[in-house]
Amino acid sequence: MTLVEATTLSPQQRGIVRAIYEDAFPDELQAPFDDLFVDRMLVLLDEDGPAGFALVRDLAETPWTFLRYYAVGRRGRGTGSAMWREVTDRLAAEGRTRLVWDVEDPDEAGLSPELVDEHRRRIVFYERLGGRLHPVRDYLPPHDDGHAPQLLLMDAPLADEPEPPLRSLVETVYLRRYGVPPGHAVVRRTLLASNLI
Repeated sequence: MTLVEATTLSPQQRGIVRAIYEDAFPDELQAPFDDLFVDRMLVLLDEDGPAGFALVRDLAETPWTFLRYYAVGRRGRGTGSAMWREVTDRLAAEGRTRLVWDVEDPDEAGLSPELVDEHRRRIVFYERLGGRLHPVRDYLPPHDDGHAPQLLLMDAPLADEPEPPLRSLVETVYLRRYGVPPGHAVVRRTLLASNLI
């Protein structure tokens, strides 16, 4: 298995990555595929071609990286875990110290039992790989398409560094990923609900 930059893919390989993306995420959570390339896409190649991808964005003025999308095309073969090791090793080697991401909340009202199960399995997958689910509530960052699912915040350290205060983590993600400043009402609501102020 090899982790490559998406910019090196052939048109056929890129089409396979697009199919993985469209199969992995419901329409309401998808941005247009071509719009993803404003960020960095790392693609795992195995003997059968593209097996999965991670879309990441370095958070400006920090050594942290935000994980926008993570998906594999062939499940049950250890691909997700193998790709995680490749991605986190690559980022750590580049001096990145923390990977941060959000996940859909399985306790969001109105979800089907299938979605509740899927969201829970996703959290367990990340936790098995060293991800940590934070006690952050009312975390509703804006999304490009206007759809704002109920989300939870996770992270994984990539280097031996002091743990940031949870409030700092929340404020940094809002500001550096979503462009929402710390004094904004949305951020304040999250901090209050999470007993961080």
